Amino acid sequence: MPTQYPVSTISKLFGLTERRVQQLARDGVIPKPEKNQYELIGCVRSYIDYLQQRAFGKGAAPQDTHHERARLLKAQADMAEIELAERTGQLVTVERIEADWVQMVTACRAKLLGIPTKTAYQIANLKDPEEVEKFLKRTIHEALLELANYEAEDEDIQAVEPDGDESVDSSTGTDGEPVGG
Repeated sequence: MPTQYPVSTISKLFGLTERRVQQLARDGVIPKPEKNQYELIGCVRSYIDYLQQRAFGKGAAPQDTHHERARLLKAQADMAEIELAERTGQLVTVERIEADWVQMVTACRAKLLGIPTKTAYQIANLKDPEEVEKFLKRTIHEALLELANYEAEDEDIQAVEPDGDESVDSSTGTDGEPVGG
């Protein structure tokens, strides 16, 4: 008859808690007890096989609660870092970048479309094509410099939708009246 011992003896031998020994028996890692008594040789052999399989990466290792808790704590810490970075402005959401980009492109469009209206009277007074070219370059560079220094508003940004009329008639001003005539 094989030698049998209580769970307390097996747990001391393996260096585990009694609860862990019982869990190993439930999981089929070691033989189940008979009348609350564990077979010593069978438990030792099974537990050694189990440890060898885990050491060499064979078989499915049961859930390690310490490992899982560490993963959970790391994920929570990562989320806290992300939230802190968002609050301190070190991290920007994709939605915020998209909204800022739409606002900047809209401002650029308005600035560039306003150049003909802004410059028509001044260009009309210039006679030399070189003067016209220099004037237009200077005006465009001013618009680009202003856009380069553009800062988005901190409020909730609403994307400005174009009003459907994409065509711009350079012969009329914003009020529909002829320009330069």
